[in-house]
Amino acid sequence: MHPSALARCRPAVAAALALVAIGCSRPPPLLADAAALTQAQRALAALPEFAGRAPQVHAAALFHDDDIEIAIVDPGDARTLHTYRYRQGRWRREDAMGHSCAQWRDALGENNDDLALQRIDFATAARVRANWYERARGVPGALADPDYDRLSGVWFYTRDHRRSVGRGDDGAADSDAPPGGGRGSDEPGSDQRDRVAPGPGERDDGERGQWSTGPISGQGGVGYQIEFGIDGSVRRFERLR
Repeated sequence: MHPSALARCRPAVAAALALVAIGCSRPPPLLADAAALTQAQRALAALPEFAGRAPQVHAAALFHDDDIEIAIVDPGDARTLHTYRYRQGRWRREDAMGHSCAQWRDALGENNDDLALQRIDFATAARVRANWYERARGVPGALADPDYDRLSGVWFYTRDHRRSVGRGDDGAADSDAPPGGGRGSDEPGSDQRDRVAPGPGERDDGERGQWSTGPISGQGGVGYQIEFGIDGSVRRFERLR
């Protein structure tokens, strides 16, 4: 190459290398960073309004790639809830609303919708995200458009609402439900490991809550339901009818 041509190429090469460097140095999304999620949880507990008091999370926490939204019971007034949002390394208190279930907290016991922050592991949201994408990569067409086909968020519910699904009036399991919540053999990666069974993802008596995401959609509108254990592992993955 002629020296003058090489000189003209240098700025373009430098610009390309700069773009590569920026991409390599860009931090992972908050939702994919377990350490950053743990730091966010610690920062929430350390806010001045919670000094000497354990924050009580109401109903749910929502985790996005770039922020976290959570409702907390006012530590000085159990009848009031505040929405907190975490973005760019900082928590901000936003809206206030009435806590309509405050008068029933004591009567409901463990069945109420408030849960101490320390009983939730924010870092588990990163594992839920990783497992969702791992399963989505096995569904044809699920991630065809990277700008559109992506996980919108991860929810943590302070109560496991699945416990009341598929039960009769006497509390017995619905006889129409497949044993163990199995899935059809025509689904991607179908095997016995996707049936509900005791294992690392099962809860013990001291655990509460439910991790949840939206379903995975593939080619032709075929959808797959995915459920998670309290530790973020996949407990069920089945084709929607």
